[in-house]
Amino acid sequence: MSEPSGVHHLARAPRLLWVEGSPKGERSLSTACASAFLEATAESQPDVAVTHLDVWRDDLPEFGGEAALAKFAPLFGETLTDEQVGIWQQVTEQIELVAAHDAVLVSTPMWNWSVPYRLKQWIDIIVQPLASFTLDADLRHVGVLGVGKPAQLILTRSSAYDGRAPELEDHQQPYLEFLFGSMLGFELAESVVIEPTTAWTPQEREEIAARAVELATEAGRRFRINSTTGQA
Repeated sequence: MSEPSGVHHLARAPRLLWVEGSPKGERSLSTACASAFLEATAESQPDVAVTHLDVWRDDLPEFGGEAALAKFAPLFGETLTDEQVGIWQQVTEQIELVAAHDAVLVSTPMWNWSVPYRLKQWIDIIVQPLASFTLDADLRHVGVLGVGKPAQLILTRSSAYDGRAPELEDHQQPYLEFLFGSMLGFELAESVVIEPTTAWTPQEREEIAARAVELATEAGRRFRINSTTGQA
């Protein structure tokens, strides 16, 4: 089909959404690593535009009872109430924020073997049937929100989950990799995992931080965001 007269395709700067999962700001190692990653990415792709979403300081909609009812209403053929329509508009805005970007960076510490509750809140908002994922003919989940887009995870954990402490179970990395990869359809880069981060002397902590930033910098240099086009 031919395009209407006056429609032009214009290359636009790639957009990257950074989701910050730590509340510790400048004292956070995962945040420091994310900053190093972004600096390295900017060196190799200087036209990348970064949007920063801080799940602790930015407003996130509550996902309570009415939101849960609104989530399943279309699947059950039910009509949303006015309250549910308003709540779902807030949910949709968060999903559209992700969809408007060409790549995602998530940096987070481990809390109680998983992720901080505010990051989990944001995840519960954006992972929605039809809008974020669907089912194929065999009833397998298929991600639609991140198709064709890369995602990078930067993960820190106080303890080591490399087998030296077999009683510890990692519900951070497998969960996030499944979520953004299988569930949402992003193309995952190799996760940057920093462990263990707990050390008892300033020198040891400085050495851990330096190595962590180095790993994040290397990942940023490798990361590539697909160029996109817009219409004008």
